[in-house]
Amino acid sequence: MKALLYKDFLVLWKQMKFVLFMVAIFCVMPDTGFSLNTFFVAYAGMLVPVTLFAYDERAKWDALAAMMPFTTWDLVLSRYVFAWLATAYAVFWYLLGYILLRGGITGESMVVLGAILTLLLAIQAIYFPILFRLGAEKGRMLLFVVIIGLMVLVAGATAVLEKLAISPSPLLFLGCFLAAVTMCIGSVKVSVKQYEQRTW
Repeated sequence: MKALLYKDFLVLWKQMKFVLFMVAIFCVMPDTGFSLNTFFVAYAGMLVPVTLFAYDERAKWDALAAMMPFTTWDLVLSRYVFAWLATAYAVFWYLLGYILLRGGITGESMVVLGAILTLLLAIQAIYFPILFRLGAEKGRMLLFVVIIGLMVLVAGATAVLEKLAISPSPLLFLGCFLAAVTMCIGSVKVSVKQYEQRTW
């Protein structure tokens, strides 16, 4: 898997050095009211891996990989791991920005970051199997459907809690985050099956 991660890194570095720089800059910058720092955390964890999917698809990487000693599990898991590493990269700069420019990490910033990561992991869990089945070109159109669907679900759950006068507790946030982590890890197996039945 190290070789696959190294390959992805080389592709990313060659094609998207400027994007990595922009992710670092905007994650570090103080929030100006547009939530650019949190947006770029989500960007790194979702759109960077999707871009790698697109590069691999155009280069016919799957045909080359089939001639190499990689299992389907290796190919799928490496893409998940790379997405998690890209997310960790953005989170590092996000937290560093709070430490250097805002005098320290606040509870509010951690709640916002936790909410973004929970949503991001849920999107990866649902969307990656679609990408492995349909490919980047066809699957890209469904990204916004997944995002909007999850946002509607979150908004609905929030409205129900407000109507019942239930204040979200830290345990609820932690439970949602752990559920998203479990979903994302579990979706690796789903993606393996979808990749074996891919239509591209």
